[in-house]
Amino acid sequence: MPNYPEETQSKHATVRLPKELLNAIEEFLQTDKAQKMGFLHITDVATTAVREFLRDQGYYTPPDRYINLNHDENGIKIFDIQQRKPIQIYIRPQGIWCEQCQKTTCEHIDYALTQPDIQTTIRKKRREGWNLPDT
Repeated sequence: MPNYPEETQSKHATVRLPKELLNAIEEFLQTDKAQKMGFLHITDVATTAVREFLRDQGYYTPPDRYINLNHDENGIKIFDIQQRKPIQIYIRPQGIWCEQCQKTTCEHIDYALTQPDIQTTIRKKRREGWNLPDT
């Protein structure tokens, strides 16, 4: 693997997939099943599929039970390896909420609160008056 200069390195890379796979993924994303599983984007499906394949082949060992898939100011999507599905954690003015558990406190939220980017978002939102836990 080439050693890129520090300023151009990223946690993500572009991967090209055959058109028929992209079409199949897009078709899947339109289903209720995909929505119930928490898949919203092509990258969610592709990343999960590759991760599971490599794990099954013995080439990937997840660092822990949860994997941070993506995040923004509205929350974080994690992948729960035991449940084998993505889980959305929402950050709202009235508090933090786990879509999977339908609760404001759970192990998924505990994990989300350990993520530095989420901690930064929560501190910012607390300064704006949001009712969020201390980080």
